Amino acid sequence: MGTVYGYCRVSTKEQNLDTQIEQLKGYKCDVIIEEKHTGATLKRPELDRLLMKMDAGDKLIITRVDRLGRNTRELLELVEELQKREITLFIIELGIEATHRNGKMFLTILSALAENERELLAEKRQAGIKLAKEKGVKLGRKGKSKGQVEHALELWLSNEYTVKEIEKRTGVGKSILYREIQKRELKREVI
Repeated sequence: MGTVYGYCRVSTKEQNLDTQIEQLKGYKCDVIIEEKHTGATLKRPELDRLLMKMDAGDKLIITRVDRLGRNTRELLELVEELQKREITLFIIELGIEATHRNGKMFLTILSALAENERELLAEKRQAGIKLAKEKGVKLGRKGKSKGQVEHALELWLSNEYTVKEIEKRTGVGKSILYREIQKRELKREVI
């Protein structure tokens, strides 16, 4: 028997891999590869490096189907590649070896359903944005109120507070503060 590799991935840097790692440890993985990348990108450098070093007889364990591929085609191509190279793919959530004939069929169906669900969510999101725009709702980040900015400038001009303190007191970020200082050509009195 070859090496047992575990692969876990989250879509953003803020997300946590702990749950996936614990599940993989329960399956006695020799090596666990961690990756933090956005789900929208198809680039997964850690997975690519892992796949290049795996040999026939090795086993790849993942917690869920969506950890490997964002669409059915991508996922099935990977499963076929692993199958040709005689590498076993085991998916904990499903309890199946995806490189086995029946596992591959089951995986195809599940992957297609997951892809359809993502597309439905994207359509709903776009419909919600369109409706909000039609109702005149302003989308995007809310800017700081004029009063907040004026207060931040007053504190800065008083020369009694650091920029960090001004940020904490007013909620106005340093980039907004400096932009306003530059725009208004303000200068602090030298004490």
